[in-house]
Amino acid sequence: MRQAFVGALALLFVSSWSVAQAKQPHHAGGQSAVSASDSSAQAASPDVAAWTSHLVVLQHQEAVQARAEQRDAELSSQNLSSQNDVEFSTFAGSVLEHTSTIAGELTRNALRFLGTPYVFGGTSPGGFDCSGYVQHVFAMLGISVPRTADAQYYEGRPAIGGPQPGDLVFFQTYLPGPSHVGIYLGNGQFVHASSHGVMVSNLSESYWASRYLGAKRMLASR
Repeated sequence: MRQAFVGALALLFVSSWSVAQAKQPHHAGGQSAVSASDSSAQAASPDVAAWTSHLVVLQHQEAVQARAEQRDAELSSQNLSSQNDVEFSTFAGSVLEHTSTIAGELTRNALRFLGTPYVFGGTSPGGFDCSGYVQHVFAMLGISVPRTADAQYYEGRPAIGGPQPGDLVFFQTYLPGPSHVGIYLGNGQFVHASSHGVMVSNLSESYWASRYLGAKRMLASR
């Protein structure tokens, strides 16, 4: 009976050990499966650092492209502005050249009447008063100006920077305000219909200098 009990106990111990050994490999296999599963999951997961670097590069490229487009737009605007400036300068230059030509013709025409007698109210080569003479000379070039000296004074624009050839110079003589007018020739000289007829005088002469009111421009600025 005792030997049978010991044998049974030994058999139970062996069976338990076998069961334990059988479970141990199965447990190890489970760990390997878990490890393989983890490795597979890690392999399938994206590389966060790589994606972040990729996004940074894309953002940098977009920023560079945006700056390049802005720079191109600015250059295009500057080129357009420069082109407009050139076109305006060319147009202005042609206007000034044309105006200078008119001024030259105006002064030459004005000198054609030197010696023409003074006639109060006169507007023809047979005899001029001061404003009639100015009106006639301008009309020869197709330019209409008012009939009287005071109206011509208020019609013209101030000659900024001093008189230029072709400008009108005004004086206060027998009436308050602008009552006498002449055509400026340059170098301080002007031609006008005085009481002695059409003649050339100088602004520096005491009589005219003391009565000088200023110059007005009927032609375009030049």
